[in-house]
Amino acid sequence: MDWWLVLVFLFGGMIGLLLTGLPVAFSFLIVNFVAAYFFLGGLPGLIGATTGIFSSITTFTLLPVPFFILMGEIIFHSGLGLQAIDVVDRWLGRIPGRLSIMAVITGVVFAALSGSTIANTALLGTLLLPEMRKRGYSKSLSLGPIMGVGGVAMLIPPSALAVVLASLGKMDVGRLLIAGILPGVLMGSIYLSYILLACLIKPSLAPAYEVPRISWGERIRVTVKYFLPLGFIVFMVIGVIFLGIATPTEAAATGSLGAFILAWIYRKLSKEVLKKSLLETVKLSVMIFMIIIASDTYSQILAFTGAAPGLVNFVISQNVSPLLIIIAIMIVLIFLGCFMESISIMMITIPIFIPIITSLGFDPIWFGVLMLVNLELGFITPPFGMLLFVAKGISPPDVNMSDIWKAALPFVFADLVGISILIAFPQIALILPNMMGIK
Repeated sequence: MDWWLVLVFLFGGMIGLLLTGLPVAFSFLIVNFVAAYFFLGGLPGLIGATTGIFSSITTFTLLPVPFFILMGEIIFHSGLGLQAIDVVDRWLGRIPGRLSIMAVITGVVFAALSGSTIANTALLGTLLLPEMRKRGYSKSLSLGPIMGVGGVAMLIPPSALAVVLASLGKMDVGRLLIAGILPGVLMGSIYLSYILLACLIKPSLAPAYEVPRISWGERIRVTVKYFLPLGFIVFMVIGVIFLGIATPTEAAATGSLGAFILAWIYRKLSKEVLKKSLLETVKLSVMIFMIIIASDTYSQILAFTGAAPGLVNFVISQNVSPLLIIIAIMIVLIFLGCFMESISIMMITIPIFIPIITSLGFDPIWFGVLMLVNLELGFITPPFGMLLFVAKGISPPDVNMSDIWKAALPFVFADLVGISILIAFPQIALILPNMMGIK
């Protein structure tokens, strides 16, 4: 069978099953086993696909996933991250769009603590949205920053999705995690620039209000008491990976341990917090591992049938600039992000795009960061971006989906600007990985 017919069969089958409402992992597994039977030699193909399931998840590179999830769940359920908002509040003076700026800064901080886009958005929305509405902030400058910065958690470590992406694309996990730091800061800076510009052009979007004067001593006190311990946890994850002291798995384990110890010191480690954190960790880890199982078989079928090499040869044979191919890939990812969730997109595209990227001579780590920013964009892209529905869930009754879509659009354009900058200047993503102690 021609390579393009194999792709049509796989894509058509998967999309058809997903439209029925079947869970992502099971949809992929069904299509994979049917394809294994027809393309890999009948019963021996099924046996090979089944035995391959075990090898796909018994890999050291996936061990950070449950640890990163556990670390984020402990910090989220114990309320440790709430203290960061108080510290940022003490340092911010009377500036335009004060609460929107606070949402972005604390969102970036939370991203370095939890790695969960949904938790980031829900927490920021629950804490800041009522105050924003009370102060007369527009719907666009109250909902928009919360949704926009929520996706940054996908970029800045600890990011379980970055680990999954690295595993699917056979990349160095540590390098990809570190590579997301500067792009994450870049995205936050773009959001801040937009907020300041919007407030200067139209101050009524975020009316100013009187802020109590805080002494320098008080600011330093709350920073030392609440912020520095959280910074230590961040160092135990990001710093030790960057310095080459520990592997991503070891760093994830120490980060989780640090979260436990810090929650215990602040007397927030209750039985209920432990129960919720462990249960959510198990649920999310099982879901991710099930999807990885399906993806491994999918990659084998693409390679064995010649579908992946066929597509790579077709793309390379075209007389097109490699840069245009990158742009075309980004457009495909943006389109998929309008209708599908991030892990499904990774499963479908990574086994196809990575061979193309390496054949064109691009750095897979750089492409991995581009893809993470693109997946972040998918979280806020109408009509089915996941964070749009999270925002709806935490919004007051007078906010409808149309308001949420309008609030998200400026940050959709901000993400597009970020992607363009990273394409034009790849070193933003590569400078830190190239400085690492591990290669």
